[in-house]
Amino acid sequence: MDQSLPSGYGEVLSNGGSENGGAHHGWQKVTNPKKQKRQEARSNKAGQADTAGSWVGGNESKVFQALERDAEEKRAHREAALRAAAMGPSTQARQSDSDAEGDEEDHHDGDTNGVVNEELKKPKVKKPKKPKVTVAEAASAIDVSDLAAFLVQVSESFVDSPDVQLMRFADYFGRAFNAVTPSQFGWNKILKEPLSKAVEIPLCYIPEAVCKTATDWLAARPISALGDFVIWGLNDVVNDMQLHQGSHKGSKPGSVPVSSKTKVGVLAVLALVLRKRPEALLQKAAFLRTSPQFQGQDKLVMLAWAYGQVAQGDLVVGMQFWVQNLLPLACGKNGTPVSRDITLQFAESILFVNPKKGRPILQNGASRKGERLVPPPVLDSVMRVSFPSELARTKATERFQSIYPFIKDIALYGPHKSKATKLVAQQLLPLCLEIACEDVPALACEASSIFVWCLSENPDCCRQWEKLYMEKIKGSVNVLSYICTEWKSIAGQLSSLDNLKATINQFRVQNAEAKGDAKMVLMAMAALVAGAGIMYGFYLLNLDVPMLSCRLSPLYLGVQKRVMMKIAVPERSEVVFSICCNAVLDSLVDRLPHG
Repeated sequence: MDQSLPSGYGEVLSNGGSENGGAHHGWQKVTNPKKQKRQEARSNKAGQADTAGSWVGGNESKVFQALERDAEEKRAHREAALRAAAMGPSTQARQSDSDAEGDEEDHHDGDTNGVVNEELKKPKVKKPKKPKVTVAEAASAIDVSDLAAFLVQVSESFVDSPDVQLMRFADYFGRAFNAVTPSQFGWNKILKEPLSKAVEIPLCYIPEAVCKTATDWLAARPISALGDFVIWGLNDVVNDMQLHQGSHKGSKPGSVPVSSKTKVGVLAVLALVLRKRPEALLQKAAFLRTSPQFQGQDKLVMLAWAYGQVAQGDLVVGMQFWVQNLLPLACGKNGTPVSRDITLQFAESILFVNPKKGRPILQNGASRKGERLVPPPVLDSVMRVSFPSELARTKATERFQSIYPFIKDIALYGPHKSKATKLVAQQLLPLCLEIACEDVPALACEASSIFVWCLSENPDCCRQWEKLYMEKIKGSVNVLSYICTEWKSIAGQLSSLDNLKATINQFRVQNAEAKGDAKMVLMAMAALVAGAGIMYGFYLLNLDVPMLSCRLSPLYLGVQKRVMMKIAVPERSEVVFSICCNAVLDSLVDRLPHG
């Protein structure tokens, strides 16, 4: 029976019996191969996932420990590199050699040491901060002997180029003060200080020996080259001031580059030139008044500083700049509180700060080469701003009144009845007569006092007054009233009263003529009224006659022509003042000596 079974069946049975011990009794489970393969694939994937999970869970801490260990090693190498850089290049080289030997022993250590070597080659060292240098420290470092040798060399190298010599001179001081930063020397802030303090900067920091060496060399430079050099220096400083002030309102921040250097060297050179050779800037006075690059209140303070340097060298030249360039800005129609304050500061703290010392100097320079230091029109302007009406008074009025006596003294200074004072008297008399017409008592009184001075200095002023009498009759009445009131003090001032007596008699004649002209005016007015009435009657009778015809009538035109030709003066009401003047003349004639 066993022999009749198939061979395959016997193998299965024998295998099953041998493996399972005959548990299945010769039966085998039938399965689907495809389904079995799919199950095996799913089980394999699940096993891989379990294996990966077990690896992550088991080795996660080990991975992070390795990363931390690497970070610690890199941090230690970096600190060692910084210490080596601080110790010096020799130590750094030895450290590099030791790292190179370590590279040959271990590949991993070699990679790390390579990074360290790169760090050792280019260590990140902070730039040391530059020490802050003040103007005084930089000035004290200037060697006088080195400066003298430099000036000799420049003079020999550029004999025919004085402008190049001056530029090299400015470069020397620029290098000397190159370390001074704007935080140590804020020029815009300095100019906001009182003018008397700003004028002393920066020369107050420079040693006297350096200043003397520089000024001795500047004394030999041509005046034309110095003038151009001063204009260049002022323009350079003004442009730098505008950069530090920033752009105008509304512009983007940072749109204007700010210079990191100061102009201490240029300012020092300018101060040295202006104090030693003030005439260098005097020849450029007209250019400074008209050039657009020096117009504006922001530049006025810088110009006042330059004029102050000039005044330190020559007080008379400084006074000229005040009269010609500063005073018109304060007394003119476009004057502002800022311009008035700067002008008054210049006079108070520089020109008249020491009257005992400054007044004789200014008096001796009151007239130079036929030109007055304070011309009559300038005295007229100062007089008007010193004695304004009550409604026109400002905060600067009292300050002008305080300096007015000094200005008046310089304007009228000179030998009695000299050629210079006679010319001043002739120029002042019509101006004072014009001011005397003002309805400001204090102003009219001051003008009358100067008018009397004119009469005492120049006898020809009496005849000049006769010509202006009827034209300025109101001012003449005020002057005559002042003479009557102050006769006791004026009588001694007038050396000769004969001219005054003749002038008063002439005034009487003119007053009499004015009375006759007044009668003629009344008659002419009556004729005009009669003519106008007749023409108006014709107008009422005949409506075709226009009203304008009365103004074209021969009667009207004839009378108007005679009035305009013969008695033009009474049309301005001088007749009224001439009649009022008779009483004053009578009172004055009684005081004059007879004979």
